[in-house]
This record gives sequence, structure tokens and C-alpha cells, in this order.
Amino acid sequence: MPRQDEHAFLCRVLPNHPAAVAFCETLFRISQTLDDLIDRDHPVSDEAIMSAFWQALIELPANPFYRQHELYLRPLMASALQDWRDSVTLERSGDHHGRTLAFVLRDQLTSLVIQCAYLVGGEGWMNSVSVPIRQHFHEDSLDDYLTDLEGGEQ
Repeated sequence: MPRQDEHAFLCRVLPNHPAAVAFCETLFRISQTLDDLIDRDHPVSDEAIMSAFWQALIELPANPFYRQHELYLRPLMASALQDWRDSVTLERSGDHHGRTLAFVLRDQLTSLVIQCAYLVGGEGWMNSVSVPIRQHFHEDSLDDYLTDLEGGEQ
């Protein structure tokens, strides 16, 4: 789920680029709906499903930051989606190693935010914000993740 300070954080790491912030937020909303549909851990209303499809088909492709950097961003998005898909398979395998690997793969959108920082500020800016970005988005520990998985099986 999005953190309360997520918008402000994105504005800090993607300064003066509201379209880049909007791109990330749109991607997060779409991915959260997909995650809830696949994991079935939160009910998803018809309106939320329709909204996610609208955002994926209409809003995201129209975003000026995405349009400017589509050739760079789309392969990263494809990779992040496949990583997430693999994580679902691995976490459902019941194998401890697979679930640990799933934790690593689960949120590769973080890497996409880091690449957005590169696109808005270059290598130096990306290097200065990449660790804080990872810390912000990976606040859950492996132990908490594994405990949550085990709790969902009972």
C-alpha cells in the first residue's frame, strides 16, 4: 500500500518533474490493483478494476514523461512485471528459498523509480537518491514478509 508521505517523497527524488511523479503514482496504483486481484488479500471493487484499466490504457500512455521516455521505460516496466509474476509463482511454491527470492523480486518498481531519477537528473542525481529510494519503498523486512505469507496459508 502507498505510504502516507509517498507523493512528497516522489517530489523530492524527482524534483521539478510533476509528470514523472504522476507516472510513478499511476504505475503504483495499477500495480497495487493487480497485486490485490492476484493475491486476493484485499477486496477489489468493480470501480477499482475499471479505474486500473483506465489508468493503464489511457492515463499512463498519455503521460508526457512516459511519452518522452517510452523507449527507455517500457522495457523496464516489462521486466518489473515479469519479476513480479515470477515472485507470485515462487512465493506460492512453499519453498523457503523460493519465497526469499520472491521477496527480492516482489517490488522491482523501486528500480524503475531509480531509473526515473536518472532520467530527470542524470547519473549523479540517481546515485544520490537511489539508496533513499530503496529504503523508502523496502520498509518491510524479509521476516515480516515471510510471516505474512505463512499467516495467509492458515
